[in-house]
Amino acid sequence: MDGFEKRRTEKKKAILRTALDLFNQYGFDRVTVTEIAEKAHVSKVSIYNFFESKDNLRRILIKDIMDESIEKAQELIKKEGNFIDKIGEFIQIRTWYYNKYSLQFFFDAIESDQELRRYLDDFNTANKRLVMEFIHEGKQSGVFSPDVSDTAIEICIDMFQAYLVHNKGIRDTFEHNPKLAHEVNMLFLDGLIRQRKQ
Repeated sequence: MDGFEKRRTEKKKAILRTALDLFNQYGFDRVTVTEIAEKAHVSKVSIYNFFESKDNLRRILIKDIMDESIEKAQELIKKEGNFIDKIGEFIQIRTWYYNKYSLQFFFDAIESDQELRRYLDDFNTANKRLVMEFIHEGKQSGVFSPDVSDTAIEICIDMFQAYLVHNKGIRDTFEHNPKLAHEVNMLFLDGLIRQRKQ
């Protein structure tokens, strides 16, 4: 990468970081392109050249959040090692964004943008597939019970996803209490643990 491309890439990253910080803190509607440009130390023209509009800037940010979550899950599944250790990492991946991003910003964007709603549907499909891969690994390792059917597990995943999408109150609760999100994921996994014979 030459110097010009490197500067362009750094400028684009600065815009994305700054916009995300401002949107998280003040909400999308209260932040202007001028404010993003001033805080990122770029011109408004640069923002429009990179992203076309504030709406598209938000769209890219939301897609990046979902893509990062999928990448983290894929890396964990490929990782070699003790499955019990991987459970802790799995829960971190399932809850990391509660401390990093505003769920209100995330879901406001999803609810106001048809393209993002479709992207979320695709994300949920990919996420469920990865969770099922992780659970199959747990069954093969003997940690999770083989007696719990894939159908039952998929129903639990679908119920949780639907509840999060349609229940603003629980999103606010998770955002202000990430420990609760951790506990919910622990309960889900505890239900899969192989029962020890008495």
